Amino acid sequence: MRFFTLLLVLFYCTCVRAQTADTLRVYDAPTATVRAYGDGPQANTAAPVVRLPNYEIERYDESSLLSGLNRIPGVRFEERATASYRIAIRGASLRAPFGVRNTQVYWNGIPYGDPGGDVPLNFLDASNIDRVEVIKGPSGGFYGPGTAGTLLLETESIRQEGLFPSQKRYGEASITAGSFGYLRADLTLQKQQEENTNYSQFRAGYQRTDGYRDHSAMDRLTLQYSSVIAGKKQGDETKLHALYTKLDYELPGGLTAEQYADNPRQARPGSADKNASIHYHNLLLGLTNTKYLGRWKAETALYTTGFYFDHPFNFDYKREANLGAGGRVALRRLLRNDLDFALGVESKLQYRTGQNFTNPDGTRPGELNFSDEILSQEGLLFGQLNYTPGAWDFHLGLSSSQLDYTIDRTFDADGNTGETEFSANRPLSLRLAAGRSFDFGYLYFSRTDGFSPPTLDEFRTNEGSLNVSLDPEVGTNYEVGFRTSISDKLSAEINVFYFALDEAITSFTDERGTQLFRNSGKTKQQGVEIAATYQALNSTDHSVDLDFYGSYTYYDFTYGDFQQGDTDFTGNDIPGAVPQTINLEANLSLKNGLYLNLFHNYTDAVPLNDANDVFADSFHLLRAKIGCTFKGFDVFLTGSNLLDQKMSFGNDLNPAFGNRYYQPAPGRNFQAGIRKSW
Repeated sequence: MRFFTLLLVLFYCTCVRAQTADTLRVYDAPTATVRAYGDGPQANTAAPVVRLPNYEIERYDESSLLSGLNRIPGVRFEERATASYRIAIRGASLRAPFGVRNTQVYWNGIPYGDPGGDVPLNFLDASNIDRVEVIKGPSGGFYGPGTAGTLLLETESIRQEGLFPSQKRYGEASITAGSFGYLRADLTLQKQQEENTNYSQFRAGYQRTDGYRDHSAMDRLTLQYSSVIAGKKQGDETKLHALYTKLDYELPGGLTAEQYADNPRQARPGSADKNASIHYHNLLLGLTNTKYLGRWKAETALYTTGFYFDHPFNFDYKREANLGAGGRVALRRLLRNDLDFALGVESKLQYRTGQNFTNPDGTRPGELNFSDEILSQEGLLFGQLNYTPGAWDFHLGLSSSQLDYTIDRTFDADGNTGETEFSANRPLSLRLAAGRSFDFGYLYFSRTDGFSPPTLDEFRTNEGSLNVSLDPEVGTNYEVGFRTSISDKLSAEINVFYFALDEAITSFTDERGTQLFRNSGKTKQQGVEIAATYQALNSTDHSVDLDFYGSYTYYDFTYGDFQQGDTDFTGNDIPGAVPQTINLEANLSLKNGLYLNLFHNYTDAVPLNDANDVFADSFHLLRAKIGCTFKGFDVFLTGSNLLDQKMSFGNDLNPAFGNRYYQPAPGRNFQAGIRKSW
């Protein structure tokens, strides 16, 4: 790990000392559509990258990113309980009974999440995210380890994109109220110097709800300060981001089929009595710098973070304190007009103290069960070469990653103390991609390696075991993609992929309900993803804007070789991977400010256990938003689950204890709000 830290310093020094006297073409400031794999136009990116801009996010319910991300084929944002998030990119939620895992996340260019891949996405409010990019599948060669995908989340100047993109805005405030005690308020204030792009920005977001189910209330406050200073040379920029989050939410727990049928709004027996809930205080400080020096472009991100975690649950009581730091440096150099390369390093370091107690009544911890001091270290080296001769483009990416855990058990009720070390590494991951532009579109092929080590919550489980035999996931993804645009009205994209994964990590529960993890051999994951947008009418030529969107996902995810005890699950469908998903949208806006957005989602029946004898039923989710914009105001009414379907945004998988599979989502519900921009 010292080697990675030293490289981080050396790369930064190289960036600062780079000379500008080179005679080749100087880098221009970025005019990219997407930031994935370095700046470049989305239409000609040889990877399954999808961009969700701010105006798309604002069309949806802003209580979370669920509605917006779920429009993307291959992405399923799950919310088992209010603020208990999972993200399944291409079905990869089997190993995540709670939280976001196996998915790399970057917030404003800052590596976001713990070493190993646990990502506290619920620390971010919708007000902290203006722009989303999703890289589906492994992204070896440029980003941290993972086999599911990568999320790039951005906060932007409120003058760049939004509900009123043609106006100069210096502030925005909104308040929304709705069903089940829902209340949301946010405020953005921005001070900007007119003569340049420097600005400072303050954002506050507050959200609460009593919850659809018993014992499912949530209360979250986020405070963000961002400062942007542009350099004298075009494209040079330094950003400071500070984020504080206070988050409290209750956990109603999973229900059996009988409880679900009888009353889906009830909590699991015992959850309220034991005050099953999660309480966080989190602070993140990040500094990023972009610099153009002749043929060099350097991007640097440094961060430090800390949180306090208090978690009573049905059987135990857990408390943790965490300190973390790290950074990322990426250097890109233009060798000639059709050839450039990038290389860099990323490092994360985390120190955590964790105690597990008995839970007498949910108000405070009981007797100590075990106590650990944990040091986690993750390092990544990466490089990328891009060659773009004419209509072709070729890409080679290489990366090497390593993860180390050192756990010092300072107390154990059974007397088992001492130090345990765990290491997982991937000496080389490879990404090969080639694309070809035609008059009618862009076609690309790619082969990408994926590597995903166990997260700390998978290695160190709540009942006190240390899973030293758990192996990392390793796989290779093969993909063909095609994008096309016709007459500025119709655009479409199709992806076909085959992903072979070894040592897949899956979750299950023991007799008391504690989540545990195991390797499940090989899996075969293949699928088709299709999306299309059609601009039927444009307000430039007509009195209305009318556009349609549709997406379709088909997955065939099966165990290739998996036997547990005397039971052979080979050939069975992988739990949690939805076989078919359909999204349909219609968006209408009039010149007088009236608008209507209609959204329909069909989610196929999905297996919930390895034996494939328990399924969550299919459902149709219908949502609508109607509003009016005038003089900087936006007044709106939204409705969700208008068909009042019995459904879930994420059930529990393989629960050996009590067959508690079901985590019901709200029935028909409404919200009304107003937003003012100035």
